Amino acid sequence: MQPNISFIDEPQKLLNALPEIEAMPIWAVDTETTGLDPFESEVILLQVGSPLKQYIIDCRKVAVEPLRSILEGDKPKILHNAKFDYKMISHHFKINLENMVDTMLIEQVLMNGKMKSGFGLKDLAPRYLGIEVDKSERFSFLAHKGDFSLSQLEYAARDIISTYLLAMEQLPRLHKEALEDTARLECLTVSSFGDIELNGFYLDQRRWLTIVEEAKKKRDAARIALDQAFEAVHQKDLFGAVEINYDSDQQLKAALHRLELPVEDTSRNTLIKIKHPAIDRIFEYREQQKIVTTYGEAFLEWVKKYDGRLHPDFHQLGAESGRVSCTRPNLQNIPSDSDFRACFTAPPGRKLITADYSGCELRILAELSRDPTFIDTFRNNRDLHSIVATQMYHKPVSKKENKELRDKAKIINFGLAYGMGPGALAITLNATAKDAEALLKGYFKTFPKIKEYLENSAREALERGYSQTMGGRKRYFVVPKEDDRAARGAIERQAKNMPIQGTNADMIKLALVFVRREINHRQLDVKMVNTVHDEVVVESAEAQVDEVAAMVRDKMIEAGEYFLRTIPVDVECTIADHWSK
Repeated sequence: MQPNISFIDEPQKLLNALPEIEAMPIWAVDTETTGLDPFESEVILLQVGSPLKQYIIDCRKVAVEPLRSILEGDKPKILHNAKFDYKMISHHFKINLENMVDTMLIEQVLMNGKMKSGFGLKDLAPRYLGIEVDKSERFSFLAHKGDFSLSQLEYAARDIISTYLLAMEQLPRLHKEALEDTARLECLTVSSFGDIELNGFYLDQRRWLTIVEEAKKKRDAARIALDQAFEAVHQKDLFGAVEINYDSDQQLKAALHRLELPVEDTSRNTLIKIKHPAIDRIFEYREQQKIVTTYGEAFLEWVKKYDGRLHPDFHQLGAESGRVSCTRPNLQNIPSDSDFRACFTAPPGRKLITADYSGCELRILAELSRDPTFIDTFRNNRDLHSIVATQMYHKPVSKKENKELRDKAKIINFGLAYGMGPGALAITLNATAKDAEALLKGYFKTFPKIKEYLENSAREALERGYSQTMGGRKRYFVVPKEDDRAARGAIERQAKNMPIQGTNADMIKLALVFVRREINHRQLDVKMVNTVHDEVVVESAEAQVDEVAAMVRDKMIEAGEYFLRTIPVDVECTIADHWSK
């Protein structure tokens, strides 16, 4: 389809075009920018339209404010990789796109488990529309100055046409696969993640470096202790130090062999089975080295100089369960019990609210399995791990009495929610495979409904070719032949976990939608600044922090109750000067 372009390079042209644009029932929207970072690049073109007509606005010459009611209105706007355009338009024009339809996310929902890449417009246009989309022209917009060429305008218009037509092809497929609700949730969540990334998370860099320096000292001390463990069996350099690179699997493996500790590799799962002082020192060294390499000075390079905040990149479908991942940098792997979390702070006059679902995945497991003990425990707000251990071991267990048994029950509870089998359980408990198998057997004998649910989940995935969350999200599998037991076993393990973890992902995304809507509705002085699986972190003006905390808790519970109809939803909120849990 050939472009039909109306190029708008004067304010009056936009005003003249408004009635035609407003009359359209649905628009495709796109931008051309001088870079990828909304804080460091410029929006130079804004495109709206349909396959029949494309309006391309020169943003250097024309203010886009007259389009506010259209872009923020209820009519659908179709975009590809909508978060990018949302952030650009929001940051530069203070206009928030609403009711977006993201063809990239839709394709990821449709192909979840079938494909891991190939979701760009240049990939999908040939697949769905039979047309090639040449994206090389986009590089001409980088650092662009002066007038636009015809080829640039046609490129911008074709992106609008392709995105619109792609959506029209995808929507019937969503209906056929009963994935409309999942796609709608993903599209609604785009603006929440866009806001989180634009808002950023403030970081106390001085405090961060102090923690890293302390980790360096502990790492160096651990290295010296390791040298002492190996000095009798390994050569030394001219200064008397042992010449082993402890970060090299090959060198460490050879050194362990000289200590008469023959190992196939130096993974934690292998070393944890060995009783020797050197092994404990290896673990200590690795723990501190990981802190230094993961959270060292390189991490601080992501802090923006203009506001002292981290502006990460969240990937809404970072895992096939529907879970979110985070990069540049990863704010989801900051340990909840580490000092690093205390480095994420609120500016003066503001507070941070950390709100997280309590026992979310176990509550989902209770809802799905209908196990009477789990249901009764959550309904009466009792300690699930203690009750499970008490029934398994036939003796009183609590957080104080026979605590080691409670710890084992806790590992099994969460392990089952993550699809853990006897092999992984043995490693986690530092037990033999036989003991781990006996523990699981005893667990399932005590809680047959849990066993029944997990086995049904595995069987149905092999029969149907997909697993499904409570919200309808699907994770597809390529089911192997019956004689390929290893591959089928892998699918069974994933199928046991996916409905639980995936429902958790659906729940937190819906919570982000509800919280954002309420912030905007009440016009609160609040910023959403982070989310971690079952946790939402917001920054609030101190004067209204109690009201905001109550609102966040209420909205998260409302989102949880959309999925959990039998099990009560519980959200714990903490108000502090720093990120806490």
